Amino acid sequence: MNGKNRRPTGREDKPPAEVRAERKHPVLGHAFRAVLLAVGSACGFGVAFGVGYVASMLRGLPKVSAATFTNNSAASVVYDDQGRVIGQFAGDGDRQPIASIHQVSPYLVQAFVAAEDKTFFTNIGVNPMAMGRAFLQDLLGHRIESGASTITQQTVKLAVFPEQQRTLKRKIQEIALALEVSHVLSKDEILTDYMNWVYMGRMGTDTVYGVKRASEILFGKEPDQLTLAQAALLAALPNNPSYFSPYQFPQHALMRQHYILDQMLANHMISKAEYDAAYRENVLKTLKPPPMSGLPAHPYLLLDEIKPLVIQDLVRAGIYDNAQEAESALPVAGLKIYTTIDLPMQEDVERVLSDNQLFAGTDKTYRQPNGKTATDLYEAGFAIVDNHTGAVLAVGGGRDYLRDAIDHADLPRQPGSSIKPLLDYGPAIDTGLLTAASEMYDAPTRFPGAAGQPPYEPHDDEPGFAGLMTARVALYESRNVPAIDVLSVLTPQVGFSYLSKMGLGPGATTWLGQPTIVADDEHHLAAAIGGLDNGVTVLQMTSAYSTFANQGVWHQSYLIRQITDESGRVLYQVDPATHQVFTPQTAYIITNMLHDVVYHPGGTATAIGARFPGQFISGKTGTTDSLGDGWFIGYTQDYTAGIWMGYNNHEPIDPSNYNLKFTLWSDIMAPLLASHPAKTPWPVPPGIVFRTVSSTSGLLPTPLSKAFGGTETDPFVQGTEPTSYDDVAVEAKYTIVGGKKVLATTRTPPADVQVGTFIKLPTSRIVDWAHKIPNGVTADTPYLLPSALDPRGGTPLDAGTAPDMLNPSQLQPPAGLFGYYDGAEVWLGWNGVPGATQYAIYRSTGVDQPYQKIGTSASTSFVDPAPPQGASVVYYKVIAESNVSLSPPSRAIAVPLLPPGETGGNPTANADSANGSNANRASAGGAEMP
Repeated sequence: MNGKNRRPTGREDKPPAEVRAERKHPVLGHAFRAVLLAVGSACGFGVAFGVGYVASMLRGLPKVSAATFTNNSAASVVYDDQGRVIGQFAGDGDRQPIASIHQVSPYLVQAFVAAEDKTFFTNIGVNPMAMGRAFLQDLLGHRIESGASTITQQTVKLAVFPEQQRTLKRKIQEIALALEVSHVLSKDEILTDYMNWVYMGRMGTDTVYGVKRASEILFGKEPDQLTLAQAALLAALPNNPSYFSPYQFPQHALMRQHYILDQMLANHMISKAEYDAAYRENVLKTLKPPPMSGLPAHPYLLLDEIKPLVIQDLVRAGIYDNAQEAESALPVAGLKIYTTIDLPMQEDVERVLSDNQLFAGTDKTYRQPNGKTATDLYEAGFAIVDNHTGAVLAVGGGRDYLRDAIDHADLPRQPGSSIKPLLDYGPAIDTGLLTAASEMYDAPTRFPGAAGQPPYEPHDDEPGFAGLMTARVALYESRNVPAIDVLSVLTPQVGFSYLSKMGLGPGATTWLGQPTIVADDEHHLAAAIGGLDNGVTVLQMTSAYSTFANQGVWHQSYLIRQITDESGRVLYQVDPATHQVFTPQTAYIITNMLHDVVYHPGGTATAIGARFPGQFISGKTGTTDSLGDGWFIGYTQDYTAGIWMGYNNHEPIDPSNYNLKFTLWSDIMAPLLASHPAKTPWPVPPGIVFRTVSSTSGLLPTPLSKAFGGTETDPFVQGTEPTSYDDVAVEAKYTIVGGKKVLATTRTPPADVQVGTFIKLPTSRIVDWAHKIPNGVTADTPYLLPSALDPRGGTPLDAGTAPDMLNPSQLQPPAGLFGYYDGAEVWLGWNGVPGATQYAIYRSTGVDQPYQKIGTSASTSFVDPAPPQGASVVYYKVIAESNVSLSPPSRAIAVPLLPPGETGGNPTANADSANGSNANRASAGGAEMP
């Protein structure tokens, strides 16, 4: 190539960008004189006329620099959290620039020169003879009939005059700027800019600019890998992209390719052998199918989440005055947009949501207002958040953007019961109104209506009412009435004050500005179970739930970390808000309760627990009336992931498809939980104690407690744990009169007196007893303590008595506990305790970690079949149980998880020797034990 326009020697060691930046523009007078000389010599007109005419044409001439051909052409690029490219914003078409002509095949350089400007490397940026011809055509016919633009002129026209007006004034301006550009840029740089700017036509549904993207679409390869035949076909397109389209008119394209090959041979750019081989190559067979989506990769993410957020951020940062200006700048400003997205995780989300086999048979048909029918997809919205930072790692907007472009991750929908931990139970525990063991009564309830309105009588999704239960049971079974009772006593104003700290206060909006929570929501008790005017989004709910996983601290969710210009100057830097919403103790208690949603047999999300056994996943489901919406938000210590499913037109979800949300959540999270398994127990904050309580009364259990549900082990904020024994399960003497149970009296014949166990409602402790409908029927009704006396008169023999637990026969803690690991299982043994009927075995992974109950044994031995993976030492304690008492825990032992031959013949280690006073922290009755 001709070296006439090479840079001066002193600049050869500088990067091209620096060299471009420091070049000085020649004065406009130089271009003016050159234009006068060229036009005058070509046309032969008088100098006076030429000066006046050309001067008028040059008025308002734009200024050009190296930046004119780079900044304006640079699309804004979006990156994930590791710097991987997610996509770009290119408003005028699909453009991917090259940095130099060394990134394309030499054949392509030669093909363009042969086709468009054979004198490119020797001319001054213009062709005087061709200009003269165009000048005469304009004077005689006021239009230009033939074009003779050089590559330099075409580059100026593409970058500076995109409207492509074909007038003499524009031609004169183009000439002047081409002359100036020839002094500003080298030939290689001009050709690089031309290859980036040149319009390559419509390929499928994409409008394509530049050789790089055209090469990728046509041949599936980078432009530096093109064969001679492919390079000539690519160079054929700019002359007339529609007519020479290889997809629409392949024979036209082939004709133009042959012409270019002829010109390359005639100008000694290629050999005869190369020419013959290229002519014979069936280049049309190497074409790849054109893109037909018309969409970027990750369309929901790029178009519906990232784009509106970037526009908002740029306006708020003062970079642009309004959203319209910011949006217009995205395709040309060359911004670098750094997001929090984890691209492999994002691809997992999109892969699952686009799997049509999972959704087979779920589409529904509905009638539009115009009477026509349309198809409604069973849709899903999904989000994953980093609990420790609030960073959004992946978003799923829907199944198929071309079929349904609604972004379901940012769409307000009724949350159903998934709102309960955030609005009801979390605030109630945090304010001291509740404990995990507080007594709830799922029974017919009535709240008076507002003026002129009927009373509000809530009900559960299940038929009937379950009766007496603890808050834990009410939450993992997702009972509606207890949740409304809680908010009634707490008040919606207090509950919503907590939501506000998690970005869900009145005035909250979607990322696109659509209202979600509104002030009116605070005035309805139905909000306790998700009855909101507009609803909330998956992104909002996922963000809020991360608070529980993060010791009660909410980090505002964010997707855009930073935005810079092409030079790296920071235009926007995220500064997310942080609030301590709940105490660490409250967050732990809610997390402990929500673990049962996933892993307790009575929980509503056991499908998740079955998919990920032995993991520490907590979460909550949500369902709205008639199965209109389905939710699940689940979290580990590191990640929170939320999913919503339903139909845009609110058709009910078929019961057979309702649990698909668990399948999708699990399929998406499986790779993440495989690489980051949630095997470590939730850390227990200071100030938490554990008690085993009756699951009916929430008090310390008695021998009668097992009659109505047994026991549960709950965490309590120290000082709120129960100290009295169950008084709900009672014994009473009764008789049957007229088929009904009545209390036996002194006049009841002794032969008719029977002894039974009953439920005695603790009305003074039941949350919101005042709104219960008298004599409302529940599942407990058949077991309630009779209130009527034997009609034969007399005084009752026994009106219901709880066991005397003030001085129970105390069992001794098991002694002699030992254990060893055989390479697969841990074998335990201990000495028997007089009076014990069974033994409860507890396990921990650390001396200071909570103990979890892993089983019971009627004998004095036990086998732990699945010791925790990854632990080097496991700790065990045993508690003796009888019908009336629990013993203190045994002394803890530490069992190394090593092959027996490596323990030195000492299979157990007493935890006292390992950590002194921490070894036997549990007090009587297993008080300190989880």
